[in-house]
Amino acid sequence: MPREEIQLPRIEPSVVLELPPRGSVVPATLGDGTPLWVVHREDGTVSVFSALIPRTSDAASVRLTYWIPTMRRFIGAYVWDDRGTVLGNQGWDACTGECPSTDDMPDSARDLDAFQVERLEGEPARIRVGAPIAGAWRRMSRSPLPSWSQEPREGITPLLSLGQALALPEGTIVHVRGTAVLASASPPRVCERLDPWSCCAESNPRLYDVDGIPLRSVGLEVYSHGFALLRRYRDGFVQYDVGAKLDAPHAGGHLGITPPPDLAGWDPTQPPRVPICK
Repeated sequence: MPREEIQLPRIEPSVVLELPPRGSVVPATLGDGTPLWVVHREDGTVSVFSALIPRTSDAASVRLTYWIPTMRRFIGAYVWDDRGTVLGNQGWDACTGECPSTDDMPDSARDLDAFQVERLEGEPARIRVGAPIAGAWRRMSRSPLPSWSQEPREGITPLLSLGQALALPEGTIVHVRGTAVLASASPPRVCERLDPWSCCAESNPRLYDVDGIPLRSVGLEVYSHGFALLRRYRDGFVQYDVGAKLDAPHAGGHLGITPPPDLAGWDPTQPPRVPICK
């Protein structure tokens, strides 16, 4: 459907959260579902950070940070300390193909985006999370920091099932278990499936802000795309960045189903004569 027709209701993001014990870093969400990290340091100071990697360009896809408790660092393309200050580029243990040259690494990035925090009176200790504060840009060395791949890491709140996500109000940001699946002449859908060459069933929720694959002479196709976050919309979802281009597929090829016997005679400009994905 046309992107300009997609209108999402506004959900109040401000939220009151219970303050975790000193020395801890825990995941949480705003009222609209935006994932957060709540940091309560040993010195009693408190910060709330967005769990999204700060954007360094308008074209950057939404990605999530992780917490390395043994190092007290956040990672996700870059490395940040527990005060949200960017320290440098994240390192790696190995590369698929040639590793990037240090000269090609970024020499600036942003601190974590944060939120205003108000301590509330009474017990249990609570905080009110308010307006966002954009992370500042900082210069840094191009040389990557250690990867810490062997250290345990913690992610944001657990993935929701499709049923749990669909039960939330329209407009809610969701971290959902599933894959965006595009199949020939079928509406894009979100589903959980083990076979990368299969469709999503028609009962699975639509992904409304993505164009489907037209019927092409090469035959019936299917492509699987990952995502970090979605937004609830109608009886399905839209992307976190509504109307954005999907990332490259992580799997794709010909559908593992028997094509209709008269497929060669179909007009690719017309809807399919029978549903391809049942």
